[in-house]
Amino acid sequence: MTALLAVPLLPLVAAAAALGLGRRLPRGGGELVVGAVALALAGLASLPSDAALSATWFESGGYRLTVGLAATPLTRFVAAVVAGVAVCVGLYGLGYMAGRDDRPRFFAELGLFVGAMLTLVLSSSLALLFAAWEVVGLASFLLIGFDHAEPGAAAAAAKAFLMTRIGDVGLLLGWLLALAAVGTTDVDALVGAVEGGRIGPGTVTAMALLMLAGAVGKSAQLPLSAWLPDAMVGPTPVSALLHSATMVAAGVFLVLRLYPVFAASPGALDTLFWIGAATALAAGLIATAEADLKRVLAWSTCSQLGEMMVALGLGGPGAAAFHLAAHAAFKSTLFLAAGIVQERAGTRILVRLGGLARALPFAGAAFLVAALSLAGVPPLSGFRSEEAILAVASRHGPGTGALVVLLVLLGGIYIGRAGAATFLGRRRGAVGPSGPDWAMRAGLGLLALAAAGLGWLLAGRFGAALPFAAPETEAGWRRLGVAAGLLGLGLGAARGWSGAPALGALPARLAAGLEAVTEAPARRTLWLARTVPAVEGALDAGARAVAGWAWRSAGWAGRAPGASGSAPCRPGASTSTRSACSPGPRRRSPPAP
Repeated sequence: MTALLAVPLLPLVAAAAALGLGRRLPRGGGELVVGAVALALAGLASLPSDAALSATWFESGGYRLTVGLAATPLTRFVAAVVAGVAVCVGLYGLGYMAGRDDRPRFFAELGLFVGAMLTLVLSSSLALLFAAWEVVGLASFLLIGFDHAEPGAAAAAAKAFLMTRIGDVGLLLGWLLALAAVGTTDVDALVGAVEGGRIGPGTVTAMALLMLAGAVGKSAQLPLSAWLPDAMVGPTPVSALLHSATMVAAGVFLVLRLYPVFAASPGALDTLFWIGAATALAAGLIATAEADLKRVLAWSTCSQLGEMMVALGLGGPGAAAFHLAAHAAFKSTLFLAAGIVQERAGTRILVRLGGLARALPFAGAAFLVAALSLAGVPPLSGFRSEEAILAVASRHGPGTGALVVLLVLLGGIYIGRAGAATFLGRRRGAVGPSGPDWAMRAGLGLLALAAAGLGWLLAGRFGAALPFAAPETEAGWRRLGVAAGLLGLGLGAARGWSGAPALGALPARLAAGLEAVTEAPARRTLWLARTVPAVEGALDAGARAVAGWAWRSAGWAGRAPGASGSAPCRPGASTSTRSACSPGPRRRSPPAP
C-alpha cells in the first residue's frame, strides 16, 4: 500500500521541491521531477496485481464518499504509459529549458501535472478521480500559458480551460448521479451494480452520456475540439506530454475505466461511435491543409483520439487501449522532433521549412519512424494498434471497416505532407548552428524506439495483461489497411514538397467553419462568466434597497401618532406606564447585506 501511494506522491513532492529549491540546482529542479517520475515508473513495475488502498472520506444520509487507489491491469497499463512518456519528455525538457530563469516554475507545474494524472489513472473512487481530473485541468492551464508574454498564450490557456470545463460539468453530474444510484463513489461498486442489473437502464444511459461529456472535453472531440490546436502555443514538452499521451488521453481512459457502464447502454455506445467518427474525419481532413507543423500534429491528435472513440463505440476497448499506448509513443516523438525543428529553423510554418534532413539528421530519423508508425506501416507500433481497430470495425460490416481504412489513408496523407515539407526538397530558410544537447536526444531517441517496438510488447505479454481481448484481423482487411497507409504517405509526400494543402482548399474552409462553431460554447461561457457578477451586483443592490425601505417603514410606523399600542405612551401618561412601553436603547441600522 505504501508503494502504491508513493506512485502519484513522488512527482507531487518533487514538484514542490523544484519550486522551492530549483534555483539552487543545476537543472532548475527538473532532475528532481524526472528522477521522481522514473521512481514512480519503477514502483509501478514492482506492484502486485491486487494492490489497493481505500478509505472513507465521510458518510452522510446513507451516502459514503470514498478515496482510494487500485493497481488493476488497466490502471497499471495506462499509468505505465503516462509515467514512461513523462520520463522521456522530462529528459527532453532538461535540455529544452536549459538556461531559462523560469525553469523551476516549469518543472513544478510539470510535476504537478504528472502527479495529478497518475492519481486520476490509479483512482478507485469517482470523487478522487474527479478531483484529480480538475487538477489536471488546472496544471494544463498553467503549462499552456507558461510563456504568458508570447502572443496568444494567455488566450489559448483560457480557451482550453473554459472548453474543458464545459465537459467537466457533465462528468460532475454523472458521478453525482452514480452516487445517488449506488450510495458510494467506489468504482467497483458502481460497475458491480450496473452488471448486476440493480440500476435502471434509463439511469445508466443518463450516467454514461453525462460522463461522456467529460471525455469529449478532455479528448478534444466535437463539439469541444477547437482548444487543442491553439494550445500548441505552449512549450514543446507541454505539447508532447499533455496533448499526445496524457491529458487528451484521459477522456479515452475514462471510458475504458467505466466501460461496463457504457456497454450496458447501446445508446451511449452509438453516441460515442458517431462523435468519434465525425471528429476523426473532420480533424483528419483539416490536418491535410494546416500550414503550421505543430497544428498539423494537433489536428492529427484529435483524429487519432476519434479513432479510439470509434473502437470503443464498436465494442473494442482492447483495440482502443492498444492505440492509446501506441499513439502516446509516436505522437510524442513527432512533437519533440517538431520542437527541434522550431528551435533550429526558427519557424513551424511548412512553406518556410524544407531540406532539413541533412541539417537535422537525428530529428529527421525520429520523425520518419514516428510518421511511418502513425501511417500503420508494419511492423511498427502504429501498425499493431491500427490493425486491432480495423479488426473491430470490419466485424461490424464493410461500412465501418471502410471508415477506418479512410482514416488510415488520411493519416498517411497529412503526416506524409508534413514530413516532406519539413525534411525533403530544397531548404527555404536558415538553420541555427547549435544542435540539441544529450538530454533532448535521449528523450527523443527513447520515444522513437518505443514508437518502433512497442507493438511487439502490445501483442505479447504486455497486452495480454489487459482485461480486454484483442481480435484478429482478416488478411484482406490487413492488406487494405497497409496499402491505404502507404498510398497516403505517397500522396502526402508528393503534395508536401511545396507545403501546399494536400487535398485543396476545402479542408481549410472546413477548419474555419468548425473553429467558429466549436468556439461558440467557450464564448457563451465567457459571456456568462462576465455577466454573472453584474447580475449579482444588481440583485444585491435591489436587496439592500428593499431592506432599507422595510427598515425605514418600520421606523415610521412605530413613530406614527395613531399607531397601535402607542396611546399609553402619549404625554400625560404615568411614569410607570411610559417606562413599560419605552422602546429602550436606540438600535443601529443593520449592516447592508
